[in-house]
Amino acid sequence: MESRCTSNLATDLGRIGYGDALSLQKHLLDLVRTGQFPGFIIFLEHYPVYTIGRKFSRENFPGIDAVETERGGDITYHGPGQMVFYPVLRIDQGRGPDVRSFVKIVENSVIEALKQFGIESHVGDEPGIWIESGKHSRKVASIGMAIDHGVSYHGVSVNTSPEVLEGFGRIRPCGLDPAVMGYVEIDGIKFRGAVIEAFAKHFGTFRFSVKEDFLKEVGYQL
Repeated sequence: MESRCTSNLATDLGRIGYGDALSLQKHLLDLVRTGQFPGFIIFLEHYPVYTIGRKFSRENFPGIDAVETERGGDITYHGPGQMVFYPVLRIDQGRGPDVRSFVKIVENSVIEALKQFGIESHVGDEPGIWIESGKHSRKVASIGMAIDHGVSYHGVSVNTSPEVLEGFGRIRPCGLDPAVMGYVEIDGIKFRGAVIEAFAKHFGTFRFSVKEDFLKEVGYQL
C-alpha cells in the first residue's frame, strides 16, 4: 500500500484513559504494519490505572483491579505525575525483528533525555531506568513493550512528580518493594523533544503535530 506520509509522526495527547490510548495504538500499529505511515511516538498522561503484563504474579497486587495487557512485565501503575510515551515503530528495518536492540534504543532514549536535565541515570539490575539518590537507587521509569508483526507498541512511563508514588504504594511494582520507586523533576516539553531526537537517530525524522491535526491525519476519533 502506498505510504500516506514520508516522515514519522509524534504528538502529545494530554490526559487520556488507558483503554482509549491502547485502542489508538492498535490503530496506529495497523497503519505502520500496512506501510501507510513509517512510525509514531505518542506522548500522554493516564488517568489512574493499574495494568499487568504477560508475566504477572497475583501476589504483587492483592485486592487490586488491574487491566490485562499484551506487554511484557508485571503490575505497574499509571496516573497523574507521570509522562508516558508509546513508540509505534517498525523494529525490523528490513533485517528481521531485533527486539533486544530495540529495547536498548528505548532505554537509551530515556537516559539521553534525562542527561539534558543534568540527571545521570542507568539501566538497573531490575528492568527500567534508575537514578542514584543518596545511598539508594530509585526506579524513575518503567518499560513494557509488545511487538506485533515487527511493529512495537506499549512503551515507557517516567515518574515526574511525587504525586505518582502514592499509586505505587498499593502494589509491588514488577515485584519490587514500592519504596524503590522515585521520580525526576523535568520540563515535559523539553523532555519530549529530547526523546524524539534520540529516536530520530535510529528511525529518521519525526514531525510533531498537535493532537487534533494528528488524529485527523491518521483517521482516528477519540
